[in-house]
Amino acid sequence: MITGTLVVLVFAALAVVALQVMDAVLGSLDAASVRDTDEPDAVTRTRFRELFWTLAVTATLAVIVAFGVAGAARLVFDDEEVAAGVGVLVVSAVGAFAVGMVGVVAILRRERPTYARLRRDLRDRSTFTVTPEELAELEGRLDRADRLRARRPRAATGLRIVGLALVLAVAVVVVVDGAAADGVLWGLVGGALLEIVAFVIALRVSAIKRVRVEGVLEQQRDEVVGMLERARIPQRGQVPGLRDRVARALAILREKQR
Repeated sequence: MITGTLVVLVFAALAVVALQVMDAVLGSLDAASVRDTDEPDAVTRTRFRELFWTLAVTATLAVIVAFGVAGAARLVFDDEEVAAGVGVLVVSAVGAFAVGMVGVVAILRRERPTYARLRRDLRDRSTFTVTPEELAELEGRLDRADRLRARRPRAATGLRIVGLALVLAVAVVVVVDGAAADGVLWGLVGGALLEIVAFVIALRVSAIKRVRVEGVLEQQRDEVVGMLERARIPQRGQVPGLRDRVARALAILREKQR
């Protein structure tokens, strides 16, 4: 007979498999859609993926919290262990709140300096004289964009490895325990194989996307550097009376040609 803890582990493993498969699919779509655009965050952020992960994590947390509430209710009403039941509720609520806060901060983070945003701002100022203060501010934003580009996030790879380890561990535990039916066993084995395939695909498309994104970012940075070089050239002011002298010279030239 499968215990409640094993049920939770099996559910978590199946959720990880589903998330890994969707991660591989969305990663393939992201890698195929990398291109230069005037949208400032089109390359550095993927809102569709963020929305999917937010909904998926929310749904998973809802199920886990439901299990926690059920366990707390059983402790309070069946076993009359009020303190243990309250502890389970508090742990479930704190865990859900912490994960939710991390998700909100990740989605609603402040705008990051990007080459596309710098290029857009420089284009908007191309018809105006850039003051030394504005030029220093733009160069500082370029430095911050370079530092942000150099910090390659590794959280996604770490999460994929943790998910793969969890699925394989649950499959091994269920197979060794032998408490599940043959259908459940074969389902877990198939899920573990699917997890491995999705893990490899996700890593592959992530590497492909990184190469394409680096190419687009390098092109955008070259344009920004060129614009900054032109902005550093001092603007020549108009010479007083130059237009009148040119007009008189042209008039004299036309008189001589008659």
